[in-house]
Amino acid sequence: MAEELAFDYVIVGAGSGGCVMAYRLIRDGRFSVALVERGRMDDNRWIHIPATYFKAHQSQDIDAVLSEPDETLDGKRFAVPQGNVVGGGSSVNAMIYMRGQARDYDEWDDLHGCAGWRYEDVLPVFMRHERNMHLGAPYHGRDGQLVVADPEYKHPINEIMLDAAQSAGLAWSDDFNGEKQEGAGWYQATAHAGRRQSAATCFLKPVIGHEQLTVMTNAVAGKIRFNGRRAEALEVKRDGREYVLRARREIILTAGSFHSPKLLMLSGVGPAAGLDRHGIQTVHDAPEVGANYHDHVGTPVTYKLKNAKGYHNADKGLAAMRHGIAYFLFKRGLLTSNLLAAGACVDTDGDGRPDVQYNFAPFAPGAPGEGPLPTHSLHLHPLTMRPTSRGRLVLASTNPEDHPAFEAQVLRTGEDLDTLRRGIRFAREICEQPPLKEILGDMIWPGPDISVAIGSNNLDDAIRKQARTAYHPAGTCRMGSDRGAVTDVRLKVNGVDGVRVADCSVMPQLVSGNTNAPTMMIADRGADFVLEDA
Repeated sequence: MAEELAFDYVIVGAGSGGCVMAYRLIRDGRFSVALVERGRMDDNRWIHIPATYFKAHQSQDIDAVLSEPDETLDGKRFAVPQGNVVGGGSSVNAMIYMRGQARDYDEWDDLHGCAGWRYEDVLPVFMRHERNMHLGAPYHGRDGQLVVADPEYKHPINEIMLDAAQSAGLAWSDDFNGEKQEGAGWYQATAHAGRRQSAATCFLKPVIGHEQLTVMTNAVAGKIRFNGRRAEALEVKRDGREYVLRARREIILTAGSFHSPKLLMLSGVGPAAGLDRHGIQTVHDAPEVGANYHDHVGTPVTYKLKNAKGYHNADKGLAAMRHGIAYFLFKRGLLTSNLLAAGACVDTDGDGRPDVQYNFAPFAPGAPGEGPLPTHSLHLHPLTMRPTSRGRLVLASTNPEDHPAFEAQVLRTGEDLDTLRRGIRFAREICEQPPLKEILGDMIWPGPDISVAIGSNNLDDAIRKQARTAYHPAGTCRMGSDRGAVTDVRLKVNGVDGVRVADCSVMPQLVSGNTNAPTMMIADRGADFVLEDA
């Protein structure tokens, strides 16, 4: 017999969006809230030391979703690791604070009918939840919950890479979230005073002891119960026990681009034909639930170093001891770094708008899904900023613990492949600049046997083998004003009552940059809608 509990709001997913939503609803003071999370609390010590997040990636706090064989990658499966812990991606990501371009949000309105989501609408939301330790108005807030800061450790190899980027013609950027995004510079990060500043730390922890908030970790959401078309409860299983969480007002999905659409489909909201195949009664035929899947895709250009040292073996022996002493006694040094501390946003197609983001770092990633290569090295990682390829996810089974099945199709369009070609060529151009050229040893990838010349077929083959996620899946519960949109512009799920989605799955198209800050913005703005409708 399931235990029944009642709340005003039930939030599914304690990631970046869920932590912000819970904070806003609890701080309002009028409502009781249940926050349901399939992962555990963020007690893993490797989460909170900025430079050790790669160790968290080797724990249960990361859960990789694996695509079906992708013919656009020559049949390779596309792996997309996701946070499986309170704080979600903000607890395991590289902490880069990037909002995207103003035009991204204007296009949400102009191209997708998302009125109220223009840059002028969302900038105040970014500013009010931000506590920036170095920048202020007119683009940054100083009094919010989310701590954002400049890097506390700057590796000398990154300094050289940034100098080379300028030698290759890029302007210097003091703020990728300011008046313009283009240029090369140091990223701001959600890390400060030697600690990760996750959504869990900044938003959830201040309210976690509140009597009106119930946080259920290690809890799997089964399905939403509907009375007609009205959502009334969420079925949850935790530690072998079953619960029914009744929602007097709304159920809010903040479970991300895989699990929010999966829960809708398990609950009868999705493509009717797909639901029928699994014996699920259709509550609302919504063909686009699970569609519009897309992600930033990258191909890191890598070199060995000569007469210079990167991060290799920094976590071993005497080097690890020195870094540990610097960190634990003085909160400084390498362990305060988010490792991906520098980068660039570049217009490679000449349309006046950056279309490739580069992450710079003094280590070389291995093949997709593998760790860093065991050598002193560096990489420049070009990423598609506005991918045009689209995939789709569907139910693999009716077991809520199973991942959805998905067709990634990440290089389906020629535009995305061409963007990566241009990104690789410009990365090579940066590497030809002194003094970076003087410290480079053998090229690891693409390698001396791969031509990067225009028309090179073996470059395309190499890209398909090397292509990997930037951990930014989006779009699978697309927001819009048209009949096919999964949610309306106030994030309510179309065709039913009492359900909203407030995470990166509602993005009609990806922003040009990292998705953690925009996800928190979406949830913060979603909280405005929830409270206005209360």
